[in-house]
Amino acid sequence: MAEKTLKELRLDKRRFWKVHIRAWERSGFPQNEYCRRNKLRSNQFTYWKTKFSQEHAAPVNFVPVPIVSPHQVTRSLESNDSGLSVLLGTVEIKIANNFNPTCFSKVVSILEERS
Repeated sequence: MAEKTLKELRLDKRRFWKVHIRAWERSGFPQNEYCRRNKLRSNQFTYWKTKFSQEHAAPVNFVPVPIVSPHQVTRSLESNDSGLSVLLGTVEIKIANNFNPTCFSKVVSILEERS
């Protein structure tokens, strides 16, 4: 009998975990209990459960953003007394004309880490 190829082995592993995840969903048991009863490693179960759920996630759509030269941004800031307003999720940051770019960059990084 010929040995299975790497591709066949990977497919077998996917099928194995898909069968167990479906069985767990129908079982009504908490994940750890299902894993214990079926002698499965909980961390591997979580890995495959996450992997399969990401495969069915909605695709990410990107929105085109026009690119503006730094000269246009500078001129825009100088002509607008109210400065600039940036919306990050539910947070709005209002930036005065004389803002500190380094400080602004740090604030944006912190907000991105928290979202």
